Amino acid sequence: MAVIIVDSSTIISCAMNCLMWVFDELSKKGIQFIVPKGVKKEIIDSGLHSKKFKYEAIRVSRYFSKGIFKESEEEIKKETSEMLRYANSSFYIKHNPMRILQKADAEVAVLAKKIKADAIATDEKTLRLLVEAPDSIKKILEKKFNSKVEVNEKELYNFNKEFKNIPVVRSVDLIALAYSMGIFEDTVKRFCPNRNRQCKMEIIDGLLYSLRFSGCAVSFKEIEDYVNILANK
Repeated sequence: MAVIIVDSSTIISCAMNCLMWVFDELSKKGIQFIVPKGVKKEIIDSGLHSKKFKYEAIRVSRYFSKGIFKESEEEIKKETSEMLRYANSSFYIKHNPMRILQKADAEVAVLAKKIKADAIATDEKTLRLLVEAPDSIKKILEKKFNSKVEVNEKELYNFNKEFKNIPVVRSVDLIALAYSMGIFEDTVKRFCPNRNRQCKMEIIDGLLYSLRFSGCAVSFKEIEDYVNILANK
């Protein structure tokens, strides 16, 4: 069984596009989804106290009740604090440290390492880049804030040393996986009764762009590549 640690951004992207049912289907295929305590608190506990997000929290809570999302009982407070120190002491503007990582996101990577999960799922660009390509963050921050960014190489190295080998997936990757496994077969049959390739491309294009516009960090080129590959399935 594959184990994926899921953060709030991935769940929110799927919830906003009525794609939560896909987690049910992937679970049946042998994928276990684990959520750190901080992520559950962020989505469910905080959401239930928000007029704006209350209904989303109610919808998502069903997946915890069913056991599709399992809340972790691992104690990771110390490791999370250490990770946050590394990440949030790595980049400076005018000698002031930049807080680039939130606690709940840090818990995702820490838990994945501790239980040796197969991957983490996050739609957040910062966490993904910290794990996969930390050297690219400096340029992104300078462009965003139009200011020179200094890098504490030691702290960034400490972070990268701990977490560089953790595979990262996004909501678009999970949905593309689900499509390749036939989970969207009923959708294809309804919308494309003749199984026309162009018709299937429209479905995939619509799925992936909906996630991009809901906050998933994915490029137009990546979506185009997925569309071309999956339309042949």
